[in-house]
Amino acid sequence: MTERFWVLLVAARYFRSRRKERGNAATLLSTAGIAVGVMTLIAVLSVMNGLQLTTIDAILELDSYHIRIEGSREPVAKILRSLRSTPGVRAAFPFAEVQTLARGRYPDPLVCVLRALPEDIAALDPDLRKRLTMVDGDFDLRSPGSVVLGSELARFLGVGAGGEVSLLNLAGADFGDLRPENLSFRVAGVFKSGYYEYDLGWGFVSLKNAGTFLDGGPGSMVGVKLRNRFSDAAVLGAAEAAAGKEAEVLSWREYNRAIFGALRVEKIMMMLLICLIFVVVAGNIHQSLRRSVLERTEEVGLLKAMGADPGSIRLVFVLEGLFIGLAGTFFGQLLGFLVAGRVNEIFTVTEWALNMGIALINTLLRPYIPSGLGGPVSLFSPAYFYLSEVPSRTYLSEALFIHCVALGASILAACFASRRVSSIRPAEVLRHD
Repeated sequence: MTERFWVLLVAARYFRSRRKERGNAATLLSTAGIAVGVMTLIAVLSVMNGLQLTTIDAILELDSYHIRIEGSREPVAKILRSLRSTPGVRAAFPFAEVQTLARGRYPDPLVCVLRALPEDIAALDPDLRKRLTMVDGDFDLRSPGSVVLGSELARFLGVGAGGEVSLLNLAGADFGDLRPENLSFRVAGVFKSGYYEYDLGWGFVSLKNAGTFLDGGPGSMVGVKLRNRFSDAAVLGAAEAAAGKEAEVLSWREYNRAIFGALRVEKIMMMLLICLIFVVVAGNIHQSLRRSVLERTEEVGLLKAMGADPGSIRLVFVLEGLFIGLAGTFFGQLLGFLVAGRVNEIFTVTEWALNMGIALINTLLRPYIPSGLGGPVSLFSPAYFYLSEVPSRTYLSEALFIHCVALGASILAACFASRRVSSIRPAEVLRHD
C-alpha cells in the first residue's frame, strides 16, 4: 500500500501543476467540458421529467384513471362497494363519456367530449377538483341541465358561466331514420386544467343530466384511482373479481401504453443525444493527457529508471483523468441541481435581460429606425405556449447514472492516452536529456 502511495501523490501533482506550453488550460477545459455536460444533462432531464410526469398525472387523474372497468354485467353499486373496501384504492366511481357537437353564441360548432360523473364527484374524488381551476362560475353538477366547460371550449363557443350551449344528441337514433336532437344546457362554470387538449375539448355533466345522451342508462364504466399508481397489479385481481369474467379491466399501463411508450423513447433518445457531449469531452481529455505524457517524457523515463513499473506509471495518468472527471462531475452536479431547481427564475432573468437589451437597442436606433426591434418578448407567452411555468423534477438515481457515465468517459479516455507510456525507454530518454 505504501509503495503505491507515490502514484496518488504524483497524479495529484500532475493534476495541479502547470503544463510547459499552455499552463493548465487543457485541464481546465476538460474539467469545464465535463461540468457543462453534466449540468446540461441534469437540467434537461429534470425539465423533461417535470413535463412528462405532469402530463402523465393529468392523463391519469382527468382521463384514463389508474384502473378502468368496462362491460361488466354486475351491478355498479356492488362493484363500487367491493373496490372501496380494497386496500390501496383512493377513489372508485361510475362514469360515462360521449362525443357530441357543441354550439354556443357563435355560429361555428365544435366537437367535444362530455364526461358524465356522479353529482358528488368533488367529495368522491377531491384530487380531480383540485386539478381544475375555476375561472368562471362553480364546479356544479347538481343543478338540472348544468354543464362545466373547459376554458378554451367556452371561449370558442363564446359563452361563460350562466350562458347557454346546445349539445347534439344522437343517442338511441335509428340510423335508417336519423333525427338528431339539440339539447340546451346552462353553463355552470368554466375550468382550466393547464392542458390545452382538455380545456378545448372537454365538458363535465352529471350522470343524471347525461341520461338523455346515454339512453337513460347509468354510467357504464367504473374508474378507480389508487394511492400509489405503481401498485396497480395488487388491485387488478380484486377489480377483476368484483367486475366478473365478462368485464374488461385495464390498468393505466395497458390503456396508455402507446403514449407512455412514446414518452419513454423520447427520454431515452434525449439522454443518448446529450451523452454525445461526453464523447466530445472524452476526446478532449484523451488529447490533453496524451500531450501530458509527451511533455513529461523525461519524468516518465526517470521514474522507469528508478524502478517504477509501466503499470504504475500508467495509473498516474489514469488517476489524473479520474481527478478531472471527479472535479467536473462535482461542479456539474452542483450547477445542474441549481439550474433544475431555479429554472423558472432563470427564464425570468433571461426575459428581463433580453427586454433590457431590446429597449437599449431601440433607444439607440430610434433616430434611424423609428420602429426599432419591436416590443418586449416573452419566452412563454400565452399566445404561443399553454404553459404558465416550467415544471422540473430531479431524481437522484438519474443524477448518479450521469455521474457514473461522466467518470467512465474520463477514465476510459485516460486509459487510452496512457498507453504511450509503454513505448518510452528510459535509456533513450536519459541519453538525450
